[in-house]
Amino acid sequence: LFFLSRVGVALTGAIALFIFANVCAYVYLRPALPDVETLRDVQLQVPLRIYTRDGRLIASIGEQRRIPVRYDEIPVQLVHAFLAAEDDRFFQHHGVDWQGILRAALANARAGGVRQGGSTITMQVARDVFLTPRRDMKRKFSEIYISLLMEAEFSKEEIFSLYANKTFLGQRAYGVAAAAEVYFGKPLAQLSIAEMAMLAGIPKAPSQVNPIANPDAARIRRSYVLNRMLDLGFISRPEHDAADASPIESRLHGPSVEADAPYVAEMVRNDMASKYGDDVYTAGYKVFTTIDSRLETAATIALRTGLLEYDRRHGYR
Repeated sequence: LFFLSRVGVALTGAIALFIFANVCAYVYLRPALPDVETLRDVQLQVPLRIYTRDGRLIASIGEQRRIPVRYDEIPVQLVHAFLAAEDDRFFQHHGVDWQGILRAALANARAGGVRQGGSTITMQVARDVFLTPRRDMKRKFSEIYISLLMEAEFSKEEIFSLYANKTFLGQRAYGVAAAAEVYFGKPLAQLSIAEMAMLAGIPKAPSQVNPIANPDAARIRRSYVLNRMLDLGFISRPEHDAADASPIESRLHGPSVEADAPYVAEMVRNDMASKYGDDVYTAGYKVFTTIDSRLETAATIALRTGLLEYDRRHGYR
């Protein structure tokens, strides 16, 4: 009985010390943490997009390739792929997965080095949006507290949507919709399970495991994600085997330009830059011109045909 009482006192003291340490850390970090209201004002860097008057894309101009999507526009299996790869308890925890942190700590201790991370999807958003890449304890605690603030302010769907639109996926592609276009030339709704698993595997090392830079590493990472999806019951064994056996078919794709009028695009870019400055390349402006795509195509064909015929008549070649 005496032993049990001492154990109880020790546990109570340890819990009290842990709570006290967290309160002190929060008081120390609070001045540097973002206000909850600013969390709703996160700006995605979306390129300038120029359209014809009938809604066909002429050009997309900007350093980052990004196509923002809502949560309900993301296929369920793509959500599952990212959960399997990054944070399978995302919809159960409250921003910080203590079970995952403990599991990663034990795995790292057994491996004698850092092999697993304990960051949840919420923590990754907090780090990418609000914090610097510097690795230290202050940043880690800030990451935890910002994650808790985000979970109190946002729904899980809103947090995942922010992650899906913000995360870097290699080849200047930010967000899942842009990555689907860059690697496969497809909208999200047309991706196969294999392609979804490949995208979900990229955030671990975007410059090293994307299918353009390193197809072999991308295949290994895809297999890992597919195995995790199978273990978690997101896909069946036949779906897993078919996806794992599918070849890596990826090449760089540009934006799906639907109307050829580069001179108009440059006129618009120049005019917009003179009015709005450099923000024009990141603020997500959409410009609709007076160009009619059908008439533009007909005019281009007529001009090129006329030039070729003039060339033949005069024997220049």
